[in-house]
Parts: sequence; structure tokens; C-alpha cells
Amino acid sequence: MKSNNNFYNSASIYYDKMIDFESALQKRKILLSNFIENKIKSVADVGCGTGVDSISLSQLGLNVNSFDPSLEMINAAQTNSEKHNCKIMFYNFAANNIPKSFYNKFDLVVSLGNTLANIPFGMIEKSVVKLFRLLKKDGRVLIQILNYEKILEDKERIVNITKKDIEYFIRFYDFNKKDITFNILKFNTDQTTKKELISTKIFPYTSKELKKVFKEAGFKKIELFGGLDKKPFDAKTSNDLILFAHK
Repeated sequence: MKSNNNFYNSASIYYDKMIDFESALQKRKILLSNFIENKIKSVADVGCGTGVDSISLSQLGLNVNSFDPSLEMINAAQTNSEKHNCKIMFYNFAANNIPKSFYNKFDLVVSLGNTLANIPFGMIEKSVVKLFRLLKKDGRVLIQILNYEKILEDKERIVNITKKDIEYFIRFYDFNKKDITFNILKFNTDQTTKKELISTKIFPYTSKELKKVFKEAGFKKIELFGGLDKKPFDAKTSNDLILFAHK
């Protein structure tokens, strides 16, 4: 079992191949445009991973600052941003450790890719307060995690199976009493005995729990959606939980 940081350091080597980075980039840019108004100029991407959301936001014309606790993910994101001719500032900080110098700097904070589910129960309140403080007056936050109400009900272990060239990536869960173990199994079709398995803990926050934490942090209007296309959220059927809140 790896710490969350070491897990993503390890996954950074093949993460872009696993998610099909270029395809994800085009889809994300279209979806994120649903939340970008003319008055939004600056954005913080918290938990930026290899940069798919940061680059999408930059290509939509925003000034982007990006944060991630995994140094290897940051390095990959920097390389990707240069490849796409984007001027993005990257910083190696977890959500709860972002310095005060960034307070009141952003019109929008995004934290997608299930980032908040990687934050332990005892740290989620502090992290959400930090997101609140990053925002200017009337700023907004956009959050995406998986719908754990559905996941915990269905208990489906297989998350995704992806094949790229001769490599397979199988993402799957082990369900524990309070948390979930997230696993990635990688192997080549011509060398199935040579496989790599990495695992880490994730924390299954429900829509009710997240809404409560964001309200207590000071956010006012809080909207829930079932996807970045703004379809209605249904705890029983939605695959994603999108939280969009105003300061």
C-alpha cells in the first residue's frame, strides 16, 4: 500500500496513456466551457495531475495556476503544458498546504479528477476552507468526484479496463469498513507475468457530506450536478458528483 503521494508519483509514468490524454483534453475543454463566464479571468487548479484541466482552462483563455502534492505529476503537467504552448504556473502543494500568498487571487477554483476523494477524513474541512480562501470576493469553486453513494451501494469492484497498444490498465476497488482501496494493475499482453500493481486509500465522500463541509467553510449558493454537462445529480444513477459553489 502506497501513500497517496507515492501512488501518483508511480502512476505519473503511464497516467497520460491510461486516460488517453489528448482525447480527454478535447472533451474537458468543451465541458469546462459550461462554467466559464466572461468575468472569470484567473483560476486555480487544485490537484492538477498531469495537467489536462489546467491546459483546457488555459486554452479557454484563463490565467492558470496549478497545484498538486505529487512532484512527478507536476513535472508531467509542466511538460504537457509546454507541448501545448500554454503558460501555466505549477506548484508542488497539496490543497491544505497552499501558501497564504495565494489567498484572494482567483475568480475560480477547480478541483476535478476525484481529487477531494484522495483527502483523508480528518483533513477535508481544512482543505475546503483553503479553497474558500483562494477565491476573490464572489469567486466560485468547481468540484468533481465520483458518486460514492452509487459506488458503495453497487459494490462494483472494476472501475475501468483500458488497453493501449500492448498494455492493459485495470483500475479496481477493495471495499473496507470506512474507506476504499484504489488499485491500478498494469501489464503487457506479451509478458503477463511481468505486472505492476499499485494501491492507495481513497475516501468516499457523499453529496450530503460534501455539501455540509462547503457550507460550513462559508460557501453560499451550492449546486449539485451529475456531470460537467450540468445534468441533474441522482444519488442512485449518476456516475459523477459535481459541486459548484459561490463564495
